[in-house]
Amino acid sequence: MVGLRRHQMCKTKSATATAAAPSSMARSSATAPTATAHGRRSPRANTNGTHPTSYSTSSAALSTSSSSAASSLQALRDSLPDLPLLLTFAELAAATKNFSPAHRLAPGSSNSFRCALRGHPAAVFRRALRRDPAEVSSRLAVLGHCHHAAIARLYGAAASPDGALFLAYELVPGAAPLSSLLRGANNPSFTPLASWHSRLRLAADACDALSYVHLQAGTVHNRLSSSSVLVCGQGPLLRAKLAHFGSADLAGELPDDESGDKEARHRRTGSRGRRIEGTRGYMAPELIAGGSPTRRSDVFALGVLLLELVSGQEPVRYEFNKATGDYERTSLIESASAASASGGGEGMRQWVDRRLKDSFPVEAAEALTTLALQCVSKDPAARPEMSWVAAKVSKLFLEAQDWADKFRIPTDISISMAPR
Repeated sequence: MVGLRRHQMCKTKSATATAAAPSSMARSSATAPTATAHGRRSPRANTNGTHPTSYSTSSAALSTSSSSAASSLQALRDSLPDLPLLLTFAELAAATKNFSPAHRLAPGSSNSFRCALRGHPAAVFRRALRRDPAEVSSRLAVLGHCHHAAIARLYGAAASPDGALFLAYELVPGAAPLSSLLRGANNPSFTPLASWHSRLRLAADACDALSYVHLQAGTVHNRLSSSSVLVCGQGPLLRAKLAHFGSADLAGELPDDESGDKEARHRRTGSRGRRIEGTRGYMAPELIAGGSPTRRSDVFALGVLLLELVSGQEPVRYEFNKATGDYERTSLIESASAASASGGGEGMRQWVDRRLKDSFPVEAAEALTTLALQCVSKDPAARPEMSWVAAKVSKLFLEAQDWADKFRIPTDISISMAPR
């Protein structure tokens, strides 16, 4: 895809470092004799086999050799991965001052904290652990080394004595949840996402990230919502990062065939039962009915997210009906279906977020809405694969970029209002 380059790295640095260490050490050991051989010719040795007149040269060579060995050792240390790690609960407790309120990531949240781990600013989240703690290490080894530019990096995990799982992620500087940018509490009529191009860029980032989760990482996200999409950058450079990567997998919420850990089938702890995890409005019908998270349920959540970006509305909201005096439930999927069924045109213009001020291509809005409605199909088998969705959204993003360039006001033209 043009403009959306994946940055993937799914192999550990330690393997590379292990292979490089012997050659580095070999070069270090070869340095000293070479310096001696090509330096000043040594005088004849004494009868006791020593070279008293070449003592300073030998000391210099020894110092050079020691310095080279130290540099090689430092290079080896630098090449070893410091994160992600199987952390200890004591380390997390110390970093968060025993999970004090001062370290909470958001006011009133008792399950998320901010701290520093090994010099890295980190966000720590508490999850219920539904798998054997011994399995966390093997899954962390796989998921922790999968990197993507549109995914907040997983730093490490630790199990607490009370059976909870703490997950540490990179703390993205200056990032804000997509939900707060679409629906700000202070000024609902304002949004920094006031251009069609900026919203398509975020949609493309989210699709590219989820496609990577499914295809390259081989797992299920199960936490996708506008609150788990972090927006960073400013103005036309806004980009999206997907948070909570690997959370459902490491916590043991996924069936074995979706998590990729088939060997855990006979070790899974079944006494604690399964609790439905998800966010209201983003949960696929099969999840609400008690089914397990799958890639298809992720696609459903993504479809809702795309509808949010087009309309700016919440997935589910309650509005007061003055005629009946009751609150009525409004579904974003239902309103999108009605706008799409109207044949587009004025019906679609009324449904698209009015804060875009009609500065968007109606045909592209219709195409993205149609694609999103395919993703939220009630039948899981009717939902498309993420690779196909990502390709379609990438194409719409490139078209939005061309559209923005075509209608952008020129900035290199000066207009003089003075009389001639």
